[in-house]
Amino acid sequence: MAEFGCAKCYGEDERAVWGRQREGFEHEAEVVDGSRFAVNLRRCLGCSQRFVWIFTEVVDWMGGDDAQYVTIMPVTAEEATGLRSGTLRPHALGALGRDRRHLNHDWPTGGPARLHWRSGRFLVAGAR
Repeated sequence: MAEFGCAKCYGEDERAVWGRQREGFEHEAEVVDGSRFAVNLRRCLGCSQRFVWIFTEVVDWMGGDDAQYVTIMPVTAEEATGLRSGTLRPHALGALGRDRRHLNHDWPTGGPARLHWRSGRFLVAGAR
């Protein structure tokens, strides 16, 4: 497994990493800009590690308590370049999870929010 990030952006404490998302990261590029699905490239201000930030909202049209999911995963310089140029499509990002950990913030409809580290492939549902 490749080494990614620093203790501030990729450390064991998921709450600390989540808390740094606003001030500790720089927004580099919008890959997909949508209200229900978005993919952005961000960079840690401490170590320059790049991350992909994937937001998905699942609208059920009932009650307004729509599920929201965020996945934050480190990417290599080559992967970041591929996302910017279009040679790495957003739907392919989930396969990269097989060899690296990613931070998930899940807020299902009617349920409490959950923040946790995961490893393994994941579905990128909003990609086209």
